[in-house]
Amino acid sequence: MLAFGAFGCRSTKYVPDDAYLLNKIEIENQAKDITKEELRYYVRQRENVKILGFWRFHLGLYNLSGKDNTKGFNKWLRRIGEEPELYDELLRQKSSEQLRLYLNNKGYYNAEVEDTVLFLKNKKAKIRYSIKSGERYKINQIAYRIDDDSIKGHIYNDTINSLLKPGAPFDADLHDDERKRITKVMRNEGYYGFRKEFVYFLADSALGNYSVNDSLIIIKDRIQIVGRADSIINHNKYRIKDVYFLVGYEPQRALKEGDTYLSKFDSLQYEGCKILYGDNLDFRADVLMNSNYIFPGQLYNQDLVNKTQLLLAELQLFRFVNIRFKEMEGESDEEGNGLLQCFIQLSSSKLQNYTVEVEGTNSSGNLGAAGSFNYKHKNLLRGGEVFDMRFRVAGENQQAKNKESFRTLEAGGDATLTIPKFMVPFKIENFRKRYNPQTNFSLSYNYQRRPDYTRTIANGRIGYTWKSSPLVTHYLSPVDFSVINVPYIDPDFEDNIDSTFLKYSYEDHLISSTSYTFIYNEQSIAGNKNYHYFQANIQSAGNLLDGISSLVGNNRGNEFNEVFGIRYAQYIKADIDWRYHINVNPINSFAYRIFMGVGYPYGNLTVLPFEKRYFSGGANSLRAWPVRGLGPGSFEETQLDYYNQTADIKLEANAEYRFKLFWLLEGAFFVDIGNIWTIRSSGDDEVDEKGLFHFDSFYKQIAVGVGTGARLDFSYFVFRLDVGVKARDPILPEGKRWVLGVRPISWDDTAFNFAIGYPF
Repeated sequence: MLAFGAFGCRSTKYVPDDAYLLNKIEIENQAKDITKEELRYYVRQRENVKILGFWRFHLGLYNLSGKDNTKGFNKWLRRIGEEPELYDELLRQKSSEQLRLYLNNKGYYNAEVEDTVLFLKNKKAKIRYSIKSGERYKINQIAYRIDDDSIKGHIYNDTINSLLKPGAPFDADLHDDERKRITKVMRNEGYYGFRKEFVYFLADSALGNYSVNDSLIIIKDRIQIVGRADSIINHNKYRIKDVYFLVGYEPQRALKEGDTYLSKFDSLQYEGCKILYGDNLDFRADVLMNSNYIFPGQLYNQDLVNKTQLLLAELQLFRFVNIRFKEMEGESDEEGNGLLQCFIQLSSSKLQNYTVEVEGTNSSGNLGAAGSFNYKHKNLLRGGEVFDMRFRVAGENQQAKNKESFRTLEAGGDATLTIPKFMVPFKIENFRKRYNPQTNFSLSYNYQRRPDYTRTIANGRIGYTWKSSPLVTHYLSPVDFSVINVPYIDPDFEDNIDSTFLKYSYEDHLISSTSYTFIYNEQSIAGNKNYHYFQANIQSAGNLLDGISSLVGNNRGNEFNEVFGIRYAQYIKADIDWRYHINVNPINSFAYRIFMGVGYPYGNLTVLPFEKRYFSGGANSLRAWPVRGLGPGSFEETQLDYYNQTADIKLEANAEYRFKLFWLLEGAFFVDIGNIWTIRSSGDDEVDEKGLFHFDSFYKQIAVGVGTGARLDFSYFVFRLDVGVKARDPILPEGKRWVLGVRPISWDDTAFNFAIGYPF
């Protein structure tokens, strides 16, 4: 009712008689290499935001409010809504000027911007900005003028990396980036006091033919002397004389107590650095050195300072890290370089904590409740090692095919020790400082009870993590050993799979695997900008155990090999997950996802273990189907009451349009497509006929679901309800698989998914 009123309410209700609602802004642009989105940023006014491309929902909410803005409900509507954007003549003129200046900065010095205002009926206005860009100026040649002879070598030796090239557009932003680049080069060469203000450009555009001769000029340094005129001097290099680690540093106390604060600290010297600490030093000194690039005797280097800041900040020992330098006036080394003192201020973090939590759970859209106890120690062995221990019990209500609900129970615990370096039997020089590696040792035990089976999983794992860049993370697990025990299987379920290879997935088995994961993630630094996320995984299992078993020869003559009396799995599995998020504006965004995965079993176990198989459907997959309720292929499970359909191959693509409504409420429309398939014969003729993957026909078995959703965004988590509708159902006969728009939608064509968090 509220949404209908917001849609139908007159949009100019609160537009004064002498004003106009800014209804639309158009940009006609001739500059082919500058997008309208770039230009729109410099338009000083914005129309009221729209959702679905046409609906001014938030303006409608505002207009629903009454005239008396002292009433609580009216105030609330105005707060969650959006005030009408009124046409402003001054902002129109400023926008034209800003557009012209931006085009000038991009090399379009003859650009003209014409604006036209069209006053429409019902007190609405439309603005059109017409841009005649003209020809773009380009760089003809680049000359250098460096007033300080002592730095010429650094500049000339690095010209190959210059951002300014003959033939490139004459772009002010590119020039500013070149100033920053040169500043970085100089600061990495020891010039601590070098700033980008020392670099400027002179341009000569008198050549004609839209060409510019560019001159890059670097001036000398300037110092101020009290009572005298400024002195012009050469740029000076600086060398690190002393490095002080101030452990347990408290800024407020230091500010209050002044020079006497540090006199209370104890000290020790390690690898040429001085470590000052308060009451006691809770960790070994080498923890700091392993994360440090700054040492006495080095020339100042900004990159090394940044790396030290990053490595120390990623240790969980400190609340914050601050690195500052102090020039030692009147002092220099034998080469005449200035001297610096480096102070690395480290505010200590609390080393131990525990939490007890009661929470809602979401397992592929099925909601339940859980309780957990978590304990963390951030310095277990006095080397910055992080120990995590967790115990958890969870129960969920799920729905069977006959719409009856059933309960699942899961309980277990895990313990992980994370060491901030590579624990390997060979030496890797400087790997810690270059890639910030971690070694993880973990043990876990998990008990799962469902109506169709009961299963326990005991796991031990050794893993390595490192970052090759701020965006790229690597995970390598050379040893991952699991023992899976299945003490109970529902008799009906067991009878159904007994004649197929699937039965081996529900028998006791071992998994000894090696895996590698590559992650590229722009999200953490993108903020509100568009970002990509890409993850690739590959895992191989059973080969080491198979080699040992063959050497020992205890299983000769048997149908399959065993270790400790338990059959082990052999397979190779790989998948990729790509996501792309587009933030159109603070109200509207688009999210896309593609997932492709395949697992190939071989050797000792000719079917993928159940916990390694793919499934489709549910809150984070094809939302028009229940979890594990789709596939493989066009196969329909009719024998069992519980959804439990899995396979070896999964292809899936999702697209979602998201929009903010009011308060915490968001809306979404989505399309999901995909399915799962088996990769080899299972022994069940019906599954093999309809579920095997074939390159020439798999596309005929693609499922399509559409739907809408509502979300409550509480910042720390998102509570989500999605309603999916089957648009194309692969279990129907060929030629009749399209549902949406062909026949009436039934209740069985609809699925409701309650979940926590976004689907992707």
